[in-house]
Amino acid sequence: MRMLLYKAWIETRVRFASGLIAVAIVCIFQIEQHAWLVAMWAREWADPKGYHFSWMPLGIHEYGWYLWHYLYDNYLQQVWALFAILFAFGGLIRERSGGTVLFSLGLPVSRRRWLFSRLAVALLESIALSMFAIVVVVIGSAIIHQTFSLQQMLLHTALMIAAGVFLIAFGNLCYTLFPGNYLSLVLTLVLLGAPYLWLQTYMQHMRYLGRSTWLGYFDFAHAMAGPWQLNWSSAPWLTLLLTWTLTAALLAVTVVHGDRIDY
Repeated sequence: MRMLLYKAWIETRVRFASGLIAVAIVCIFQIEQHAWLVAMWAREWADPKGYHFSWMPLGIHEYGWYLWHYLYDNYLQQVWALFAILFAFGGLIRERSGGTVLFSLGLPVSRRRWLFSRLAVALLESIALSMFAIVVVVIGSAIIHQTFSLQQMLLHTALMIAAGVFLIAFGNLCYTLFPGNYLSLVLTLVLLGAPYLWLQTYMQHMRYLGRSTWLGYFDFAHAMAGPWQLNWSSAPWLTLLLTWTLTAALLAVTVVHGDRIDY
């Protein structure tokens, strides 16, 4: 089993390194922008003719809200979701394209074990990516002399991972159904990425306006972010239960289809 995990790691280590760089850039940029954005919001709020959104006092006075909004409810979540999908790509399908799949299938390892070893590595890499973001935020916040709740960051990280496992399962299913690195990636981004980004942006706008819509039931991105002050009672448990159910269903379909593929 350890060799399977190591093999999956070798295949995805370049993607993982790229993910670390992307996460660092996003976190550092948003931390560096904090003082400028707060000053701009303060000027608007003080101006009788300026913009007056309900979230502005939080943005001005709560650094924790700022981190949640720009990282877990926006850019960090998007980067993490993209790389979680990328980590799920590969395995026997990729080896078939490279001509080495017969050697792998000749080993005394079932196809299901191949699949779950890859998914385990994808999940571990996704967790490592989100934990690395916390390290960057801790160091960056100390540099600009800002404090925040580390407990809240850990809770939001756990929620993002718990809801985001669906992305890993979905990406792996698309890779199994549509062999080929580029075709499966494009289809995954079209089928999942485009609606995810559009709905995230639209629902954020609706919440700022204080409006609600039935599309909120499908706001997967908001479920990954949760409320900015997260605790046991405010966690989106119903959405998580639905997400885990869909994840289990996707994995079951992937296993059944993977057992029938003619390599």
